[in-house]
Amino acid sequence: MLHRPFRRLQLSNCTSTNSITEKIQYKKRDTGSITTSSSDAGQETLKNADSTEGETPNQRRRYIILALLGIVVFVLGFGVGIGGEKVHEKRQSQSSLATQQNSTDVDANTATDDDDSSAQIPASPEPTSSPPATTTPPSSNVVDDPTTSPSPSQSPTRTPTSGPTRAPTSGPTSSPSAKPTTAAPTDKPTDATISYVPGNLVTLQDNLLLSEGLATRRIATSGQPVEYHDGTRSGRNFHFLPDGGAVFADTRGWNAGGWVYVSNSEMREAGQGGVGAITFDKNGRVLDYKMVLEGTTMNCNGGRTPWNTWVSCEEVEFTGKGWQVDPFGERQPEMTTLGSAGGRWEAFAFDARNKDKPRFFMSEDHNKGTTRRFTPSQTHWGGDEWRMLHEDGVVDYLMVNPNAENNGGTFEWTDDIEAARNNAREFYPQSEGIDVHGSKLYLVCKNIYQLFIFDLDDMTYVNMTTVSGLFDGKPDQMKRIVGGDGGLLYFTEEGGKDAGVHARDEQGRFFTILESPVYLSETTGLSFSPDGKHMYIAYQEDGMLYDVWREDGLPFDAQSLNVKYHNVGTRRLSHQWVTL
Repeated sequence: MLHRPFRRLQLSNCTSTNSITEKIQYKKRDTGSITTSSSDAGQETLKNADSTEGETPNQRRRYIILALLGIVVFVLGFGVGIGGEKVHEKRQSQSSLATQQNSTDVDANTATDDDDSSAQIPASPEPTSSPPATTTPPSSNVVDDPTTSPSPSQSPTRTPTSGPTRAPTSGPTSSPSAKPTTAAPTDKPTDATISYVPGNLVTLQDNLLLSEGLATRRIATSGQPVEYHDGTRSGRNFHFLPDGGAVFADTRGWNAGGWVYVSNSEMREAGQGGVGAITFDKNGRVLDYKMVLEGTTMNCNGGRTPWNTWVSCEEVEFTGKGWQVDPFGERQPEMTTLGSAGGRWEAFAFDARNKDKPRFFMSEDHNKGTTRRFTPSQTHWGGDEWRMLHEDGVVDYLMVNPNAENNGGTFEWTDDIEAARNNAREFYPQSEGIDVHGSKLYLVCKNIYQLFIFDLDDMTYVNMTTVSGLFDGKPDQMKRIVGGDGGLLYFTEEGGKDAGVHARDEQGRFFTILESPVYLSETTGLSFSPDGKHMYIAYQEDGMLYDVWREDGLPFDAQSLNVKYHNVGTRRLSHQWVTL
């Protein structure tokens, strides 16, 4: 507390009374004002001590006061000098500590510059040696030079802090989101613990009730522009009534590793249908949206070709056609030979195991809708393979011969269309989803809740009910995902209180992958990305297109935990979830 006034008077180096320059003034009561230098105070005191006789008491009192003042000044001056030296030593100590700390920071920063991950994820640097020991931490009143490397506000620890982690950001939350997200999911680890439990519906997110271990985001809404990952939007709105869809690996060099998802538009007004295409990069982020087929009507489902084009089926009685579409929009769409006679075409599939006799199939959503098979007269493998669907060929029709139990039998292909139509009306009316895997052709008939599995080699089939699969609506489109555990056959659903995606495993069990307690419309557009990590699904009337993925980062065709199978009696009540 005594340092401040003496600093102001520059007394920090005083060591004796001879160095004091401050004058002490006093007033003599009888003879007027007398000014005496403080440096003469000691001599005046000694002189008066030897000769005090004849002096008045007041004079002696003044001499005593002057002597005392001189002593006080001497003591104060000596203390200031010592204090100044202490301040000087303290500043030197702080300066040395700051220099050592800056040197340590530079060494640590140099060491961490070699680690690429530290440039991306901030972390405390790991010192290459123990920091210098100090008994006095830097004072909080000392302000570091802003041009030098920053120093920590407290002494560094002797134990290095943990290095930066390379783990990605956490997966999407399992809690319901207040608003639909449009950002692409972050990269997910490939060595994560398996957490996917198909059929165990525990997560409500963005109006979807998901199986354990799944997450979702909405990527498009009918009548609104499609949000791109860079913050921009599409020039046109996403189409209405999204229906059948498929994913194609992007062969364009500028989008290596990416893919395109095509989606039919089932607009019922003449010429208002078509096919839209959304382009994704290799990380599943949206890059572009455009229409690749326009001017058609009620484009329902469809299917992919072996050469990675899309066949879109018009579901218009007597006049519906099939259209081959380039998913990248670089080639003009063209009407296919199969389906050119007109009909309520639903879905398309192929069996190309025999390159000399590739087979193409189309289902019809009609009470007498017989499934058709087309064999082209010429093949163009390695050339313009597109042409195979537009040249001459043979069309024949499916006929089944059920056993007594009506749970299987044999089948054949016939050129008698009327016989085949009558057969379809009796045994497999209104066939919808169709898919081929290996030698098996899968066909779903929605009105009778039946799944047919045809063996294309031995010409036998089995059929089974889908009621135990808890379909609230009617089984519709389907896709097969094959993995190490035998694979799952996935279905969508035509309407219902909890319409969603269902699956069947190799043991014949049916279960629910996801459903919605909010949307009542048909689930459509089921397809998977080339790496199997993204499932795309739409709710048609609501116009919502979703991306669903496994939180453990594994593809849908990878191993999963035991499925959660529900019998009809254990079905959840819709109202339990609507209020969430």
